[in-house]
Amino acid sequence: MLNDKKDDIFLSRWVNGELSKEELSEFQSHPEYQHYVKIMAGADALDLKNYDIEKELSKLKSKRRDNKSGSIIKLWPYFAAAASIAIILGLFLFTPNKSFSTHYGEKLIVILPDGSEMTLNAKSVASFNKDDWDKNRAVKLEGEAFFKVKKGSKFTVITDNGKVSVLGTQFNVHSQSYLFEVNCFEGKVSVINNENKEILTAGNAYRNLGKTSEKWTFSTSTPSWLTNTSSFRSIPIRYVFKELEEQYNIQIKEEGLNLGYKYTGTFPNDNIQVALKTVFSTLGIEYSLSEDGKTVVLEK
Repeated sequence: MLNDKKDDIFLSRWVNGELSKEELSEFQSHPEYQHYVKIMAGADALDLKNYDIEKELSKLKSKRRDNKSGSIIKLWPYFAAAASIAIILGLFLFTPNKSFSTHYGEKLIVILPDGSEMTLNAKSVASFNKDDWDKNRAVKLEGEAFFKVKKGSKFTVITDNGKVSVLGTQFNVHSQSYLFEVNCFEGKVSVINNENKEILTAGNAYRNLGKTSEKWTFSTSTPSWLTNTSSFRSIPIRYVFKELEEQYNIQIKEEGLNLGYKYTGTFPNDNIQVALKTVFSTLGIEYSLSEDGKTVVLEK
């Protein structure tokens, strides 16, 4: 993290182009500089309202006094509602949590202490021990997350279904109930699941569903959910329904339906009407959405 010199005022001077050549050169060498550049690029596209910047900075300062930890960026479904660049930078810099979670339809980017990046999908929880990070790069995960790991000592993702270990790579982990799935997008990962141990290289995936495991290859460069599309490959529809519920904060009434039926396909995470029609028309199931948009009833 930045020291006291490079705090709110320093960032404000950077945003306004007021840094000296020496200060700018030093700042550009900082490991988190590129993340600030990305935030600025996104903010340039926003139609920002007028805010009392000094008042908001004062609030942010009061929230960061306890201690320091990993940085985060929240990706709300409607990012155009973000307040201002000062508030965005404040959230990125000063949130002190070591445990992170996402709500329905929400994604969250967490910058870990070594500069590695973790992006949580909707309804996921992750935690790590910052004080022990130099000796033990380990993250405990419930749900789904995409990791971009900086090279260094062993990096481990621990779940109730198994663990994934790497030295430096990009991979996705999805762990819930009886589902455990790992996709390697770059480098190499070691997967330990029950009594199975697999080594995955880029473009390879592993899945365990209860007592059944399988491996396959793929050609995408990142998980589809990063760009608001959930995709599935021959997976029981119970997990498709759960993903719909987590992305849209709905409940699907599916009494009497065979939830083991396999589904292959996609649905968008930013349009509930299209998502429901895509899934249920593919399955040949009639459905209705309640007036409050919270319940989906399947017609037998």
